[in-house]
Amino acid sequence: MDASDSAVLARFHGQRADAPKHARLRTAIVEAVEAGDLPTGTKMPGERELSQILGVSLGTTQKALGRLVDEGFLVRRQGHGTFVGSVRRPVSGSWHYRFRTAGSREDLPVFTTILDRRLVNDDGPWSTALGRDPKGYVLLRRRVDIGGKFVCASRLFLPATRFGRLMRMALTRLSDVNLKSVLALEFAAPTLTAEGLARVIKLRADDAKVMGLAANSCGLQVDIVARSFGRQAISFQCMLVPPTEYGLVIDFAPTDGATTRTGRGV
Repeated sequence: MDASDSAVLARFHGQRADAPKHARLRTAIVEAVEAGDLPTGTKMPGERELSQILGVSLGTTQKALGRLVDEGFLVRRQGHGTFVGSVRRPVSGSWHYRFRTAGSREDLPVFTTILDRRLVNDDGPWSTALGRDPKGYVLLRRRVDIGGKFVCASRLFLPATRFGRLMRMALTRLSDVNLKSVLALEFAAPTLTAEGLARVIKLRADDAKVMGLAANSCGLQVDIVARSFGRQAISFQCMLVPPTEYGLVIDFAPTDGATTRTGRGV
């Protein structure tokens, strides 16, 4: 047993014994990664070996490692094994990117990356929804990874007069983060309600490329208007979803029972 195995073992046995073993193992690995005991690129023991070291069933180990792969903490390389990936935390409490397998009540993890950030002055459905802004609109283009299963694309428009400071914020603050939380905390603009209109379209070439699809592919477009106090529209989002076996939850509501004043969502 090497030092990295010992770090996981100690953390696993240091947790509450009444917690599910797969959850204890997942937490032990995450804590070891964050503490630097499992650096990026470290090869994990095989599932059977890890089960023997910890004294748990193979199914328990597979469930814990599978979840960590979905969340981006671990990366599987065909024929080589499982390795510690870059530490990315999934966005919590999404309203819109909530995908599930049939019969499941658990949403797949969501990871976001900013692809482009710029000011635009064109008119479009965003200007109709948000009203004409003399300073234009902040456009954030994002790649939205759904648990490593498939990729969505997003174009988010916000009035530049109120949200122009987004252009100066570090991109690391806008990736893998709840943008609704940013709007609530940084601009006193919590998202209180949202509504959307969905239709199947032929995807733009740049969006298809982001989603890993062939040119001229079709997808689901959901145009979403988010509103704050007094039902004021604060953002317009074009959400693009590829053909997928996973179901999309469309109630556009907080996932944890909290009030919408927390600004949770993406």
